[in-house]
Amino acid sequence: MKIRIAVLLWISVLFLSACSMFFANNMRSGSSSSLVDYLYPGGEIPPPVENVLPEIKLPARVGLAFVPSAGFSQISDAEQTQLLTLVQQSFADRDFIEAIQVIPSTYLRGKGGFTQLEQVGRLYSVDIIALVSYDQVIRTADTTASLLYWTIVGAYVIKGSTNDITTFVDTAVFDLATRRMLFRAPGINESSGKATAVGLGQASRDMSTASFEAAIAQMNGNLHMELDKFRERVRQGESARLVNRDGSPRGGAGSADGLLLLLGLLGMFFIAHSRNK
Repeated sequence: MKIRIAVLLWISVLFLSACSMFFANNMRSGSSSSLVDYLYPGGEIPPPVENVLPEIKLPARVGLAFVPSAGFSQISDAEQTQLLTLVQQSFADRDFIEAIQVIPSTYLRGKGGFTQLEQVGRLYSVDIIALVSYDQVIRTADTTASLLYWTIVGAYVIKGSTNDITTFVDTAVFDLATRRMLFRAPGINESSGKATAVGLGQASRDMSTASFEAAIAQMNGNLHMELDKFRERVRQGESARLVNRDGSPRGGAGSADGLLLLLGLLGMFFIAHSRNK
């Protein structure tokens, strides 16, 4: 009888050790979309920027789109359209915007680059397009404390994990006629937290949302700085020239405020995104 118990205990130890080794491996997940890979799918070097100022026509016709993900995306096509529509509706009554078009992700499949963007621009009659890209990496690893907790609880196999999440967000705004990037604003967040296996999925989702929000908050701060720089460049006759839809010249820095406000409030999209995940 004692031998049988000893054998069972030994088998249990081997089982727990094997499970521990299985779960001890770090797990990495996440999703991303690359602006560079999309715009230059063949790895080509971007052409030199010509000394020609983009003519931004006001009221603006703007397209909003996600950079397509090369693999699994945490955001479904329906969610993308819904979130971009929130941005569209928020600018519906602005007099400096003639139209804001939500570009469905189905129109930006693969690595179509500027050729695809120009086709979409003609299809939707937009002159400017704001491309949203992101990269979030979630790493899950066992902790020493989790093994003790698991050993005490036994058969429930409840274990603790440390989640490390790194989130990057980026908004890049392009003039389609010249393929010039008007400006961009990045944001980054790194966070860490603990959870048990029972609540690991929900904990990861919650942390993912919080990390997106923190990255967006940083991006918004950077966006304000970039907007100030862009406004100053426009005032000095650099970066862009503002014209009316008929091609006639438009006023100076004051007339740029409408466009700048539009571009600056694109951060609202990311906040809506993180809260609706």
